[in-house]
Parts: sequence; structure tokens; C-alpha cells
Amino acid sequence: MTKRLVTLFKFGIVGVANTAVDAVIFALLAVIGVPVLMAQVISYSCGVANSYWLNGRWTFRDAVRGGGDRTKLIRFLITNLIVLALSALILMTLHDMLGWSLVMSKIVATLMGMVLNYMASRYWVFRIAT
Repeated sequence: MTKRLVTLFKFGIVGVANTAVDAVIFALLAVIGVPVLMAQVISYSCGVANSYWLNGRWTFRDAVRGGGDRTKLIRFLITNLIVLALSALILMTLHDMLGWSLVMSKIVATLMGMVLNYMASRYWVFRIAT
């Protein structure tokens, strides 16, 4: 159980870093007038690149070696494309359809994406050894 908590803690730290990358880039793009959906795709993609590198080398470095780096990368990209689509849908729904503030919509979309991303990373992408 302690190993899982350490992994979860590391994932959280990486998540904070990814969220910071995502938020800063999203804010900069929003300020210069980039459409919300395009800003979300660009900023999320920057966070994804950071996430793969940090999670693969730090958070889940003790993962089962069952798949090569290429397999992990493909799984990681599939996971993040799905999470990107869902987070963009949540963002657009909350902001454009329900009239929530852009900041609150982004926060909710990001938090929901983090939960999905952790589950997929832990059980599919990096498969932790037990």
C-alpha cells in the first residue's frame, strides 16, 4: 500500500507540473484571442509531452517491463487523445452551453481529466508491478 501512495503522490506532483504548463499556455493563448477549443488542444498537448517524460522516468519507472517504450508511448497517446476529447467536451459544455466562467470550466475539465489519466496510466499505460 505504501508503494501505491508514493506512486500516487508522484503522479500528483507531475500532475501539478503538467497543469501549470497547460494553464499558462492556455491563458497566454486565450489572452491573444486564440479560440477556446484550439487553445485547449495546444495547451493540453504541451502538458501531455511533459507528462509522458516525467511519468515514464519518475512516477512509473518501476513499471512492469512487459511492453517496450513504443508500446507505452502508443498507449499513452491513445489515453491522452481520449482524455483530451473528453476534457474539451466538458470545457465546451460548461463554458459555451451552460455559461460557466472560462476559468471554472477549465478547472473542472482539468480535474476530471486528471482522474481518468491516472487510472489509465496506472493500469494500462505503465502497468505498475505489484
